[in-house]
Amino acid sequence: MLPNVSAYDDPNQQLALIVIDEESIGNTRAGLGQWPFVRSVYAKLLSRLAKSGAKTVAFDIDFLEPSADPSQDAAFARAARFIPTVIGYPVTTTTAGVPGAELPPPVLRHTIGFGFTSIDTPGGIVIGQPMRLSPMPPGFPGVDAESLALTAVQRYRGAALDARSVPAFHGALLVLPFSVSGYMDTTQRVGAQTAGVGFVSQTMSFASALTAPLDQLSTFANGKLILVGAAAQALPDFAPTAAGLIPGVFVHARFIDQLLSGTYIRVAPEWLDLALIFALPLLLAAGLSQLRPALAIVLGIVSVLAYLELSAALFDYHLYWLNLLHVAGAMLLGALAVVAYRVTTESAERRFVTGLFGMHVSPAVVASILRTDDPKNALALSGKLVKATIFYSDIRGFTAMSERMTPEAIYDQLNEYFEAMCAVIFKYGGYVDKFIGDCIMVAFSAPVQTPDDARKAVYAALEQQRVIGELGERWRKEGKEPFTVGMGINTGRVVMGNLGASSRMNYTVIGDDVNIAARLYNVALGGQIIISESTYKEVRDLFQVRELDPVIVKGKAAPLRTFEVLGRIS
Repeated sequence: MLPNVSAYDDPNQQLALIVIDEESIGNTRAGLGQWPFVRSVYAKLLSRLAKSGAKTVAFDIDFLEPSADPSQDAAFARAARFIPTVIGYPVTTTTAGVPGAELPPPVLRHTIGFGFTSIDTPGGIVIGQPMRLSPMPPGFPGVDAESLALTAVQRYRGAALDARSVPAFHGALLVLPFSVSGYMDTTQRVGAQTAGVGFVSQTMSFASALTAPLDQLSTFANGKLILVGAAAQALPDFAPTAAGLIPGVFVHARFIDQLLSGTYIRVAPEWLDLALIFALPLLLAAGLSQLRPALAIVLGIVSVLAYLELSAALFDYHLYWLNLLHVAGAMLLGALAVVAYRVTTESAERRFVTGLFGMHVSPAVVASILRTDDPKNALALSGKLVKATIFYSDIRGFTAMSERMTPEAIYDQLNEYFEAMCAVIFKYGGYVDKFIGDCIMVAFSAPVQTPDDARKAVYAALEQQRVIGELGERWRKEGKEPFTVGMGINTGRVVMGNLGASSRMNYTVIGDDVNIAARLYNVALGGQIIISESTYKEVRDLFQVRELDPVIVKGKAAPLRTFEVLGRIS
């Protein structure tokens, strides 16, 4: 919920605004000339406002340098004797936190009141302004400095404002939100529309204030505090606010409006903030720990949103500011702490499942299942039609060799061989579909396919043949019998998914292109890698190949072109 800006924008009948807009700059009819205006122009404005019954005039304009013509400053000072006048000046702060000020020239300072116009913009947004700065450095006329808004209101009322009646946040009066809208000044001159603010009872162009009949100007200014400042797009006096860049005079008008009406933002005491920061996260964490993960997430989000809505409502209707970021952040941290605890305790179970399941399928399949929100659904007996590369490898002469070996020696050598082959397969992103005796069936890739599956499969086959050669040399030295392996690879459309019964299933691939790969490895000799035409088309620029005699496959009318992989193209 956004603050109800209109609730604070009722026109303040004590305040009126004169803006230096586009019409005023260079208006020869009003005798203004180019910006910056000579100070006799402001003297003329003060004289007309005094005759029209204005009580106080405040300028959100810096008059820091003496005029080249001393008579200009003298005229401005004389006019200010007939109406309480306040002018602005900037303040600065050193790295040591000592405030400094650049004051108007003495000829103006001795006859006109002055107040600082600088506003803090933490994070680049105006949120408030100190009403007083103290102590000021030596040479400053007085112990402390007062803001333009405070000085103007005190001159308007003819009495000092009790500082205890103005709530402050870290020493600053927080600015009320406000909206900028269009207006037409009291002269009703066509084309005199510019930006205005709803909480100001009336707004007039600077040029109109110098040329309008006195009776019309009296209707505008009588009994009011008049604030004068720049609003023209060509002038650089803009302040960053939540509503965007707006003329700085509007911000000072808002501070004056708040001081005149007694409408302030009140910030919750620190003890309440601390209580909320500790209590709400603990209550939320207790609730989350008792719910299922999905409900816990929903409750956490709803709780934080509810607090944000409550905070917005209190500000909207009562101008009461609860700590927003710290409390909401603490609630989120409390929720995250519960999630972290549950993840820590449940990760042991996940590791157990991964270890047990990973003994039968590839790590890629396990990771895919564990990433899903519903692992049971990931194990459903369903399949999907995908493009994949199927790779078979089979030991040549293994039956005869096994007759000369003990069962223990056969298993030891096979396990050593399978371990080395699986390491290569997993390196290139494949998964071991199954072991069929001394045959290995592999798919590239599952469960997620990649465009270069065929390339990865051929790279894996070449590396496997190299590793098999290294194993053979070592086995000879150990007195063991080496062997060779024939390999077949085909790329095509297959159905991939879990196949079997609910009590026992296998993540596998089926289809005609699987059978083609099986036919290829059956005709491959030891040490030979045979690929189909479909695989060849995808890898022909990467590998040296030799075309072989066509292969007859059961169910196929025409023989299949086959190719032997000889090595990489360097």
